[in-house]
Amino acid sequence: MLLPHPAMAPIAVRASRALRPLALLTLLALAGATTSFMLALTPAQDRLMRAEAAYEDARLAYSRQTSMLKTEEELKDLWQDLPIRKEFAALILAISELAQQDQVAIPGMTYTLQKVEDGLAQKASMTFRAAGEYRAIRRFIYRLETTGPYLLIESLDASRSPGGPQTPAGRVVINIRVVTFLRPDQPPAGGA
Repeated sequence: MLLPHPAMAPIAVRASRALRPLALLTLLALAGATTSFMLALTPAQDRLMRAEAAYEDARLAYSRQTSMLKTEEELKDLWQDLPIRKEFAALILAISELAQQDQVAIPGMTYTLQKVEDGLAQKASMTFRAAGEYRAIRRFIYRLETTGPYLLIESLDASRSPGGPQTPAGRVVINIRVVTFLRPDQPPAGGA
């Protein structure tokens, strides 16, 4: 049994025959455009991903380099702020004068210098015993901490002064070690 075929008008049949090559050409053009788009898009996406990765690497390298230059500049400034080895004696005198201004007695002071390695800062420590009224000692310690930017109190222990008939009740004795870092007299070979 044959299915009835709807009859098309003869003009429609002629038009459909004439449009078949155009429809086929349209389908081929769409397939070609889709294929070329896919072939061009995939490498472009790969290039974009590589370019983004290269940009991120360059940005991180620039950030690291900027940070290193800033750190180098800060270290150079810090190095210039450190006292020179020749200034150490003046620093000891300044501490003694500071104690006298605050009415604190320092009967004696010892100092040690660490061995210098090639162009590095030298650690210098001063150890002394100071005696005075509690307020004077407190003021002296405060001024000692705030006087020099690189003068650090490494150790401190306090005790009451041994009582005697002529010793005031508020007298305190402290054992203190103050540390600083000294630049060598000549600039280091690295040029910093």
